[in-house]
Amino acid sequence: MDDTLLRQAIRDRRVIEFRYHGEHRTVEPYRLGLDGGRLRLMGWQARKGWRSFYAHEMLDLELTERTFLDPREGYTRGDPRMDRILAEV
Repeated sequence: MDDTLLRQAIRDRRVIEFRYHGEHRTVEPYRLGLDGGRLRLMGWQARKGWRSFYAHEMLDLELTERTFLDPREGYTRGDPRMDRILAEV
């Protein structure tokens, strides 16, 4: 997957929508990084809280017009579980 749309969503703080494991997801994207060489997104889902998603498993990714401002409770920059951070709120 090309990570351009995910980077743009993080930079502009825009909510994204996609299908993941057969379910529709609406997510505030906070961090994109590499985990074992795979792209992984960390984001906030309204009903499920903090979640991570592997980019290669995300389907039909779309940026919405909705934005988010302040980071959600529990968010801290950096993630030692990621080998390298590519974009971050």
